[in-house]
Amino acid sequence: MKPSHSLSFQIPSVLLILAGLACGGGTNLVPTAEPNLPVAPLVIQGDLTQNDICKAVPQADVEAVMGRKITSTKSFAYDNTPGESGCWYEAAKDSDGEAHFGYVVLTPGTVYDNQALYENKDVSGLGQAAYFNNGADARQLWVKVNDQVALVVAFGDLPHEAGAQVLAQLVLTALK
Repeated sequence: MKPSHSLSFQIPSVLLILAGLACGGGTNLVPTAEPNLPVAPLVIQGDLTQNDICKAVPQADVEAVMGRKITSTKSFAYDNTPGESGCWYEAAKDSDGEAHFGYVVLTPGTVYDNQALYENKDVSGLGQAAYFNNGADARQLWVKVNDQVALVVAFGDLPHEAGAQVLAQLVLTALK
């Protein structure tokens, strides 16, 4: 007896669904998209720590870039430099333990020039200057806002360079 065509098409579909679930799929995934919600106003004059990045940057924008639902957020300082203000966004790990996270940080401008550079790439059109760099934990987008302030946007599961640039532009637009 010949196998039916409908069964031969159903088996690969079922296998794809099962593979997606085994790789951390399911309810934690959201379609990858471009962030487009406005960031709440952020003040860069004076004390950066007065900014609440977790409240200012819409979680939906970070989810759009990561393609995953955020499970938690917390205040975050990139390198414990006094005066930093940031937010750490975490999504559920894959079944193989792969971490999915991102962060957005406003930091003193001096930090921008003092990064150990590895596989860095200049980026045009953002702030006074910008570059991507492979940091210790993620592919990072560094933006020199002015001589006093820098912005870091990073994602630790995959680089998400295009999404990081769009998110950085939204943050830059919100700076006062």
